[in-house]
Amino acid sequence: MTTITHTRFILTLSLFCLVPAAFAQTVGGSLRAETGNGVRTIEFSAKGQAGGRASGDLALTEPIALPDQDVDGAGEPEVKEPALSLRVSIDCLKVERNRAVLGGQVRDSNVPSYVGRRMLLTVEDNAEAEKPAPDRYTFGFYRATLPTWVPSDAELKFDSGAGMMWTATDAERDDDKGISSQPHEQGQCEGLPLASYELEELPKDGGDIQVKP
Repeated sequence: MTTITHTRFILTLSLFCLVPAAFAQTVGGSLRAETGNGVRTIEFSAKGQAGGRASGDLALTEPIALPDQDVDGAGEPEVKEPALSLRVSIDCLKVERNRAVLGGQVRDSNVPSYVGRRMLLTVEDNAEAEKPAPDRYTFGFYRATLPTWVPSDAELKFDSGAGMMWTATDAERDDDKGISSQPHEQGQCEGLPLASYELEELPKDGGDIQVKP
């Protein structure tokens, strides 16, 4: 009985040590930057959960509303608000060393067309870098791009082909996570490698970004 109890204790302790890794990831901060038309401010806080999910909040103000382009009309952007302000409910988070990308859905905005869009904020915390460097960031907005229809063979009562899912990997590399046959919707944290984002330096006294992997 002692051996079994000891084994169970070790197993429980091992699981306990593995689980907190995702939950320990936190990203937060605030930034303030001149854009040429005024001051941009972003305040954000996110906490990691299992499976790449997250919870948190983000607030952004932009001196001039990012315009919507009327592609069905003249194609000229129209700005009806002197500034864009919005809040985002964070639902995903990806952290790699001192970089992180967090994303979510715009739940409130003074520009109605932004409500429901996805927003991604990518940040880099350089407070503990070997060489002193400013923190960096970038962000973007995305519309829903996944198809809402499913192709099927009209001669078959049930066509499973379109619903099948697979992952393509390099058989010679054990570290290859693979590429899914099902595309990711734009605005998801897993969409692109963190190293692929081009980041803008935070100005001096422009705030602070904290990434805790």
